[in-house]
Amino acid sequence: MTQFLNPALASPKAARKERAQIAVPTASSTTDRAVQTLYRALGKDLKRSDNKDRLIMKAVADTMPDFIAALNEDAVEAFFFALERVATPANRRRIAMHALRDAIVDEMHIEADEEDAIAEAEKESVEAKIAAETKAAADGKAAKAMPQEQVAADASNS
Repeated sequence: MTQFLNPALASPKAARKERAQIAVPTASSTTDRAVQTLYRALGKDLKRSDNKDRLIMKAVADTMPDFIAALNEDAVEAFFFALERVATPANRRRIAMHALRDAIVDEMHIEADEEDAIAEAEKESVEAKIAAETKAAADGKAAKAMPQEQVAADASNS
């Protein structure tokens, strides 16, 4: 048998077990201070990021009136329509009170709601048709699985 390990360099079994175990550092005040410093730094980064996002939103909000005033009439209508479609119901009512918003936007919403209702009805009819076809296919498979006498007996009971 070949020896792969020089016996002179081999350590006793107890020493090998100690090396195999992972050393767990003990908590110290230095470690606690380092962790607290890390938490403070992360908190500062979050505050900076939040402040940056807040400043961006403020810049957009401050620029919005000039943007709306610069749009042509058709673009203003489309802008308010799109803005109100994605807004919550409460915000939609607030946006509807804007001075530059035309009444035509209400008509655009009525038309869009009608189109949405039609699309929903078509979707439901397609789903109902698929469900009916699935049920018919399942009934057909069940009928094939039943013996012919039982199918005839079930038909006469109906």
